[in-house]
Amino acid sequence: MIDANEVLKTMCEKYQAAVSANDSIAYGKLFAADGIRIPPGSEPEHGPDEISKNEQKDYDVAKWSVKITPIDALQIGDQWVYGIAHGEVTTVAHADGAMRSFKTTKTWLFHQEASGEWQIKRQMWNLK
Repeated sequence: MIDANEVLKTMCEKYQAAVSANDSIAYGKLFAADGIRIPPGSEPEHGPDEISKNEQKDYDVAKWSVKITPIDALQIGDQWVYGIAHGEVTTVAHADGAMRSFKTTKTWLFHQEASGEWQIKRQMWNLK
């Protein structure tokens, strides 16, 4: 039996680790082959390679760190979990050291792949 809250907690930990390490490759591996990420005010990004490439653009500009807190999880099928989390993000610009902090609400649709690994099929978020 799937524990939706445990899936969300584990994925939040992996997400937090990848972002806080500024590791766009590890970040991209969180996404399924057909995963889609929809950043606020931007066009959808398709697949781990495109998502990783666009994530790296952020890391090229600033050092990122994030604390992700699971909020709610819902099992919506045998291999599907919907999750919501809050994020506290801090960036430090490489150019001048300027620090910026903001909060986000993340929503994810996770799928358990044939390998048994949970990956992100869809990700959307907003800035608070």
